[in-house]
Amino acid sequence: MQVVGFPRPAFFWIIINQMKITIQQLFFIIVSFLVLTGCATTQTPLAPKNLTPDPGISISTETIVGPEELATLVPTPSVPMIVTINDEGIWLSDFEDEVQRYVEAATKLEKEIDENQAKEIVLETMIETLLLAQGARATGFILDQDTYTRKFENLVIESGGENQFQQWLLENHYSPESFERLYKLQIEAVWMRDYLIGQVPSRAEQIRARQILVSSKSLADDIYNQLQNGADFTYYAWGYDQLAGGELGWFPRDYLVLPQIEEVVFNLQPGEYSQVIESTYGYHIVEVMERELDRELTQDALLKKQRLTLMDWLVDQKANSSVILSQN
Repeated sequence: MQVVGFPRPAFFWIIINQMKITIQQLFFIIVSFLVLTGCATTQTPLAPKNLTPDPGISISTETIVGPEELATLVPTPSVPMIVTINDEGIWLSDFEDEVQRYVEAATKLEKEIDENQAKEIVLETMIETLLLAQGARATGFILDQDTYTRKFENLVIESGGENQFQQWLLENHYSPESFERLYKLQIEAVWMRDYLIGQVPSRAEQIRARQILVSSKSLADDIYNQLQNGADFTYYAWGYDQLAGGELGWFPRDYLVLPQIEEVVFNLQPGEYSQVIESTYGYHIVEVMERELDRELTQDALLKKQRLTLMDWLVDQKANSSVILSQN
């Protein structure tokens, strides 16, 4: 059963083991996750091509979790759940506390948010976090207790010490048990996120292109006819874009915000230009200037490919998982 209709979260997972703690805003408001924010300028650490796990973390190709560990991951049926995913539940109390934290964080940022909207955002985020955590275990990741303890102790130290950390837990509606439960899921989810984006190649086929963009169909048709009769593309490109000459730069597939243009230009060879293409921005004539089969991606293009990879993975997991919402 697939859950549908929720908006994408505005905030996603915190890279807890990599951040400099501003502990007052731990889970929802420190950083926006690269895949879901849509902010191309977000600087997110990239996983290496050959993922090197934390030295204290085990990777197994055999049993993912033993019976004792499973008991800590899957609560007893008597605990109320907001949703159950592949027979593993998200505690209702954790969900309610997370909604409260989200609303309070939005208030501190002077952002108005409807409570029902907050519930939808938080639920979708928690579902995706759990799916990633489950994916990590299925891939062979094991978060042993020693590793968790080491990470937790570092977190406490960076927060200013035990007293400050305990005060923060109290102020932010965590019990020690709920924090451990959610923090473990975060660690697993971040590992799986890094594993997935680490599979994205840093090189790809790319083209360099420029365009003539006008607002009138008749004008675009007239320019196209002039080009067909031997007019200089450069003349019109600079004539209608005096800042950049219509330059679009280098880009791979699945990068442009207008897929109809991308589909056309990747079928052109250098020196060829398209027919008039209509979009919400106007009317385009696009020329391919150069093409390389194996070119290093820009940081922005790599981030977008990583974002798409993660989103596609989550869509697939939701479609192939048992997601049962509580009727309460």
